[in-house]
Amino acid sequence: MTMIYPPEQDIPKPAPQFRRRRSGVLKELTRIAMQQVDTQFGDFSVRLSAALLQLSDSSGDAKEANLSFNLGNLLKNHGYPFLLLANEKLEQALAREIEVLEHGAQRPASRRAGDLELVPFAEMDNRVLMGSSARLFDIEQADQLAALNSRLANLLQRDTLSVTQNPFRPEVFLAAIQAAWCAFTPEVDAHPLLLPLLKPAVFLALAPILQAINDDLIAHGILPELVSTYRIHKSSGNLSAATREASQQALREQLRQRFEASGQTDMPARAGSGLLGRVDALPVDSPAINQLARLRSGMPAGSLSRVDEATLDLLSQVFDAVFHDPHIPQEVKELIGFLQMPVLKAALVDQEFFYSDTHPARKLIDLLARTGIDWDRSKGTDDPLYRTMKQGIDRVRHDDGSDQREHFATALGELESYIRNEENAAASALATPITQALQAEKIRMAGRSARNDVAVRIRTGEVSAFVEAFLESRWITVLTLAHSISDERPDVLTNAIRTMDDLLWSIKPKLNAEQRRELIARLPMILAMLNKWLTVIKWDDADRLRFFADLAECHASIVRAPIDLSPERQVEIAVEVARKAAEHRLDLQAREPEEVAPDQFVVTVELLHRGTWLAFEQASGEVRQVRLAWVSPLRTLYIFTNGQREEAFSMPADELARQFRENRVRILAQDGVVERALVRALDTSDQAIAEDSA
Repeated sequence: MTMIYPPEQDIPKPAPQFRRRRSGVLKELTRIAMQQVDTQFGDFSVRLSAALLQLSDSSGDAKEANLSFNLGNLLKNHGYPFLLLANEKLEQALAREIEVLEHGAQRPASRRAGDLELVPFAEMDNRVLMGSSARLFDIEQADQLAALNSRLANLLQRDTLSVTQNPFRPEVFLAAIQAAWCAFTPEVDAHPLLLPLLKPAVFLALAPILQAINDDLIAHGILPELVSTYRIHKSSGNLSAATREASQQALREQLRQRFEASGQTDMPARAGSGLLGRVDALPVDSPAINQLARLRSGMPAGSLSRVDEATLDLLSQVFDAVFHDPHIPQEVKELIGFLQMPVLKAALVDQEFFYSDTHPARKLIDLLARTGIDWDRSKGTDDPLYRTMKQGIDRVRHDDGSDQREHFATALGELESYIRNEENAAASALATPITQALQAEKIRMAGRSARNDVAVRIRTGEVSAFVEAFLESRWITVLTLAHSISDERPDVLTNAIRTMDDLLWSIKPKLNAEQRRELIARLPMILAMLNKWLTVIKWDDADRLRFFADLAECHASIVRAPIDLSPERQVEIAVEVARKAAEHRLDLQAREPEEVAPDQFVVTVELLHRGTWLAFEQASGEVRQVRLAWVSPLRTLYIFTNGQREEAFSMPADELARQFRENRVRILAQDGVVERALVRALDTSDQAIAEDSA
């Protein structure tokens, strides 16, 4: 990823006192980042070790499998030296980045076209892979990076700051860990193994690191009003765990500020609330009408404490979100409406309702809203799901005055148990499509591995054109078959790869008599294995005869070459071969399609989870609501069912991302209805305050 920095003369020169303060803040941010990395590094090391061992199990390259196995165990048993190296490299990297950020640097001189030949191919591969990996994290942490860019720009007295200028951007962390890895394992062949493994599920959780940095800048009074950066802009269930926790922490902090402004400085039980004594006497005759809003508007001015007012306002908006949700059936809305007074009572007694998404009353509302979309309205109120929901709500409504939180927990447990039983019963209906999907994913991944096996060998530029075409058109089929059965027969895959490598060895120049004798001795076995595999894939047309005729001519030219070559002539041949290989390699690179970086829609698909409801727009314009029932282990295939589980269909991940990109599918945001309502309420409150101030 190319980094472009402003020239030094474009950076304003702040006063010495401010410059000292600024430098101190930036050093403090580095310290905070290092502390965050230290707290996470043990778990990261364990995940990375497991990923290396998994690579060892799945790799079709014996050398790579052995190397990753040894490194996985090395990291597992000696993670501390890796931590020390990572700390050193990261601290150095952050210091360099901050130096450039503060004092500027000239743009690097552009590389001349001819200089590209001087860049090792491995280095070019590494740059591309680093950029691709960083972009995935950039997308996932877009909100927090945007907030941090704004705050750093404010600190530096600049108008804007881009992600490529941000010292704490994901690429810096990735590059530092890669540098530490190269120092940790000096074996050159081990260096390329790391970056492909550094996915969000394995790497350091960047969300809490960026959040801690943002929080420290807020503590210094730098753009504290950028709270919306942390808020949830999509279904909470569609966020990574780290991002979700960061969002929830920010929401909790905002709620604390809201209640503190109302006179509540902590979170104790508030049994002494003036409103609490009136709740039991309040009727709920029309459950689908917002009784809380009516209660709030009917209270004389000054009759409620500011805390009670805030509680009523927030809960009123929670139930408004339920009542105005078009995806929740009216009958379910009415059931949820009966919870208005019990929930108000629970929130007045225990404000943990607002601060914790694990509070049973809050979880019950969320689950009822999410489950409502699954209710078959044609079955009416005799439907077992409806009866289970109503039974739990009745339990809460008619509590006997004992621990109300326990009644919410019981009702929640009964509904969760019912849903689990239904999902288990439905699992048998999905057994066949899941089996088919697993097989399809296995074949798809086998094909991907096969294409990679061939690409790695062709990429050198040393393979003759007719053999290159043969590998891409025929041997990929062989390798796909071998990869697909490698779990049961790993020897088959080893044999197929060895046969390919033997073929490639056989067409390389043989510069002395000993090498030619070896070719003549090994050739019958190589040809026999090639023919055996091509018979397995049923390649029996004239093209097969033509390929072997070309191969025979190639071998004959190698054997007929002059036997005695001077050392000088051998060097000349080697140089000529290398030159042609370099030219062909550059030609292959020019023909390769441009790599498409993962966009927000790819990330959205990767973060979908079972139980999420989606709406697909059909060609006819009709909207089809379906539930995500199953995700394949490698997240390449998704199975959906309708509410009645009468049908199931599957969709590959890339096709699903395309439909998101074309706005033909959307997530029905049923998860976290309470949380989304609270975020909206705070947004509205902040906007009103800003308008009043203006």
